[in-house]
Amino acid sequence: MDYNILIYGANGYTGKLITNEAQSAGIKVEIAGRNKQAIESLGHKTGFPYHIIDLTESVKLENLLKKFDTVIHCAGPFSETAIPMVEACIKSQTNYLDITGEIWVFEDIIKYHELAKAAGIVLLPGVGFDVVPTDCLAGYLKEKLPDGKSLELAFVGSKTGMSRGTAVTMAKNISKGGFIRENGKIQNVPLAFEIEELEFSHRKQWCMTIPWGDLMTSYHQTQIPNIKVFSGASLKMIKKIRKYRTLKFLLGIGWIQKIIRKKIESSVTGPGEENLKSGKTYVLGKISDDKGNSFTAELITPEAYFLTAKTAIASALKLKNSDLRGYLTPAQAFGKDFIMEFDKVERIDRT
Repeated sequence: MDYNILIYGANGYTGKLITNEAQSAGIKVEIAGRNKQAIESLGHKTGFPYHIIDLTESVKLENLLKKFDTVIHCAGPFSETAIPMVEACIKSQTNYLDITGEIWVFEDIIKYHELAKAAGIVLLPGVGFDVVPTDCLAGYLKEKLPDGKSLELAFVGSKTGMSRGTAVTMAKNISKGGFIRENGKIQNVPLAFEIEELEFSHRKQWCMTIPWGDLMTSYHQTQIPNIKVFSGASLKMIKKIRKYRTLKFLLGIGWIQKIIRKKIESSVTGPGEENLKSGKTYVLGKISDDKGNSFTAELITPEAYFLTAKTAIASALKLKNSDLRGYLTPAQAFGKDFIMEFDKVERIDRT
């Protein structure tokens, strides 16, 4: 039986990595996006069939998706693009995957859980670095300390680099401030609300709280009521971000957002080839209960964007002949050891 995969937004930085991963692995896919020149060029380069389509073309999109079992949605910012694709997937009975890390996108998508079940499809957002490693680590820690009530996740790259899409998403959401999960509820807190110096395998690193998707996905998977997510940052950067607290309302103004977005799109290109191949990402997790017990573990993975290409394609392939239905996190769908299936991934118990 044929299994047909569509990569939408294939011309973006991460979309290209996923498309190239499919080509390298000998997996037949088709590609799509709204940028005619870029999609045509990528189609000619890879030999994959291609489609030019905008998400606003709902009927055309639905008819296209009917030809596919699964779509890997790569066109961000996902706060603008996820729901049109989810709704088209439900109507066309096509599995939905994406690579978002945005809290509110996960929250929006889970609302379609019952409709997806009725349609016989899976809604599986976050199949990239956001949130496969952290989601799997959360599941692993929960198994180690089942009565855990607090979870802290932190990550840092050995080398820096950010895609244009990620930068645009961060800029778009900076006016909202930060978030943590406390007593089961997502709470709005100031940017860089907490900072900690954490000891990763390769070095000590200052980290700050960030409003990351695991506040939703880890909670949905584990029901741990208190969750914080940290990202590595220099003290200089943390100081600068904390200065933005008083300006966050300005950063939400439409015309200022347009200026920021234009600047990002003209200057941010993503990690270079060398960093993709040689970089590593370190993910630290700690779970604690109310009795003073705790357990800490660390994941060492390939560079985040490099890993995303691997996990996205692997997730799509795992849905072939699957009886999974409705909304799921990666670890719920494929198990806490899903991340261990990839080359150069190491899990270390630190407790």
